[in-house]
Amino acid sequence: MGKTRPAYCAGHWYTDNPQKLSKEVNKYLSIAKNENLIVRAVIVPHAGYMYSGEVAAHSFKQLGKNIKKVIILGTAHRYALKGAGVMDYEFYDSPLGKVKVCEDIKNILKEKNVFSVPEADKEEHSIEIEIPFLQTQLNEFCILPVIVGKINTDEFSELLEKYYDENTVIVASVDLSHFNRYEFAAKLDNYSIKSILELNDEAIEEAEIDSPYAIMSLLKLAKRKNWKTKLLCYKNSGDVTGDKDSVVGYASIIFYETKSRFSEEDKKYLENLAREAVEAYIAKGKTIEIKNAPENLKEELACFVTIYKNGDLRGCIGTIQPQDQLYISVIENSISAATRDTRFSPVVKSELPELDYEISILTKPVEIYFSTEEELFGKIKGKGVIIEKDYYKSTYLPQVWEHFNKESEFLSSLCRKAGLSGNEWKKLTKSGIKFFIYETYK
Repeated sequence: MGKTRPAYCAGHWYTDNPQKLSKEVNKYLSIAKNENLIVRAVIVPHAGYMYSGEVAAHSFKQLGKNIKKVIILGTAHRYALKGAGVMDYEFYDSPLGKVKVCEDIKNILKEKNVFSVPEADKEEHSIEIEIPFLQTQLNEFCILPVIVGKINTDEFSELLEKYYDENTVIVASVDLSHFNRYEFAAKLDNYSIKSILELNDEAIEEAEIDSPYAIMSLLKLAKRKNWKTKLLCYKNSGDVTGDKDSVVGYASIIFYETKSRFSEEDKKYLENLAREAVEAYIAKGKTIEIKNAPENLKEELACFVTIYKNGDLRGCIGTIQPQDQLYISVIENSISAATRDTRFSPVVKSELPELDYEISILTKPVEIYFSTEEELFGKIKGKGVIIEKDYYKSTYLPQVWEHFNKESEFLSSLCRKAGLSGNEWKKLTKSGIKFFIYETYK
């Protein structure tokens, strides 16, 4: 067995009992919502779990199961580190089991301004404390732990990019302001958070924040990658303990991509699959079977299939929640759209050459909450929307917005589609109506 870094902080910063630790981490993760975004990096706090575990969970909840490598950026609390510190371990220990260190560790130690400084890592918690969350949220992965000291942020940002790929996520382990009164701390933290959300790396130089060099480097990388940002949760220790005389700030922030999750080849494959499924069913009464579908189309995702004839709607059926592997759902929904949409008569063989197909792959619906019409309009604009009241339910896909000039018209039509009064939505939640939003993968 290779050299293992001990879990110095287990039993102090978090419990060293595996069963209790697993239960605690899962509890925090169960509270957080999945934003269903393509997350490339996260900022998480690194205080003891009782203080910041709930905040950290909001970021960790966003990590996809396909992540294979995690670059963890920590800070040295007890050592004035210059450059980046990387310890040459093969494993990091944890009460939940050992985690493998990526093979990249050998190469990164050869990079400019990267050193092995044991003093910087002695009893350091900023990297170690994130590992149980990763073990709970991810499947098989390795970590590339880097303690970031005073360093040229342009060069370190380029170094991060060198060791980053599509199956990697960057975890920046960072607390915000330290040991100020509650109101002043909130002002300091608001400045830091605003600077991060705006990718303003220069502003971080004036921020009261752990490991500013790590954050500045990450923001520079985010700008090059055109990543978007989102604040998921902010609290400070005063919100947890009630002691507001001297607090530490914690934030959960994600960096995500808006580029297509599916390639043009994927989209064309699914459109052709829909066409083949409908033609086989209508012409021959057979349901096609596919044995060699691309692996990324085997994920369980919800979808709608829309059929057009000479540009006009001819049928549209799908599911809001995942029912099966994507390619199988496309086959089933294509046949249903052609034969079971009650607004139209079933497609006949002579129509087949005139049909076009559109596949909409959906993110998971999220219930929204609001107190005014204006707030409701802001949250639904451009999104797929579901309304639900008792046994009444209907949805419009995001592309349906192009047929409406006003949010009120969109909602009135959606209510009528559900069998409700067109004015039902105006009662907001007072009538028991619920609103959910989702998006389609581009």
